[in-house]
Amino acid sequence: MSPADRTPISNRGIYQEIVRLQESGRAAALATPIRLGGSVPFARDSKLLVRDDGSIMGTVGGGLLEAEVLRQAAEVIASDTPRVLEFDLTQDQAAGAGMICGGRCVVLIEPVLPDRAVEVYAAAAHAEAEGERAALITVLPAEGPLRKLALLPDGLLVGSTGDAAADEALRESAEQCAAKEEPCFVEQPVRAHIQPIFASPSLYIFGAGHVAIPLTHLADLVGFRTTVIDDRAEFANTQRFPQADRALVAAVDDAFDELAIGDGAYVVAITRGHVMDEDVVAHALRTPAAYIGMIGSKRKVAAIRQRLRRRGFSEADLARLHAPIGIEIGAETVEEIAVSIVAELVAVRRGTS
Repeated sequence: MSPADRTPISNRGIYQEIVRLQESGRAAALATPIRLGGSVPFARDSKLLVRDDGSIMGTVGGGLLEAEVLRQAAEVIASDTPRVLEFDLTQDQAAGAGMICGGRCVVLIEPVLPDRAVEVYAAAAHAEAEGERAALITVLPAEGPLRKLALLPDGLLVGSTGDAAADEALRESAEQCAAKEEPCFVEQPVRAHIQPIFASPSLYIFGAGHVAIPLTHLADLVGFRTTVIDDRAEFANTQRFPQADRALVAAVDDAFDELAIGDGAYVVAITRGHVMDEDVVAHALRTPAAYIGMIGSKRKVAAIRQRLRRRGFSEADLARLHAPIGIEIGAETVEEIAVSIVAELVAVRRGTS
């Protein structure tokens, strides 16, 4: 499934979609909040891509602000001229305009054309797809066109300001922003907005049963790259899981041999049996995964924890296991169970678990 086919409100895959549009000879406008203040309705990676046919991908918060961005985006495409919009809404004004919250923000709307900054967007799209730490740099001169640069994972720059000293200063600033995963605005040696390219965390769902279907859908909506693993081909396939980035038919041992599960990965064990869930957890505990969760009753969880102790896992190891999985919301249906699991994934990701 291409990014164009995904839920439009998601920011995920926008750079990849820009490359697709450029390769197709199409134009678009990209809106990015470049300065924020107060309580604003944005995630730190908010973006809105408006294609030349009026269709959109992403969001900058909805309401009055987004309506104005959409209106002016068409003019930006037609005139090939970027615009900077300033919004300053009180809480009452924001509520009346249908926005989530108020605050001050500055939004840059820039044209995206087939023959402009092609290598820069391609580099950003590659980093986005591969989950690599990178950044997109937009130089905002007082006069003249915008300049785009991309910081690659190896520290090299794609694109240039035309000034080697300015390029080096921007590279250093971009590395700092990317490391902190925070957008930033610099005034010297040139005015520029630096947008880190946020890697979507990988979620490995072991077990392609009923719970996995809504779980994959919800995880995709909140920005996870999902892989569904099951040893049954009739279950682990993209027809059954259209929102999954990958469906892998493999036994547990073989799957962990094939998958590179790093410290930013999330592992969920919702297989069809206790023994298989235990094997998933045992393998996952030998990885640096950020999250390991297992479905099951308290009795099942206690029994598996005891068996894992006998297999040599320490209490510190077992403390990494989220089981029973999910946030307690009184879930009964498979869809409600999926909601509770995704809520816990988000809590861990945002550091509130």
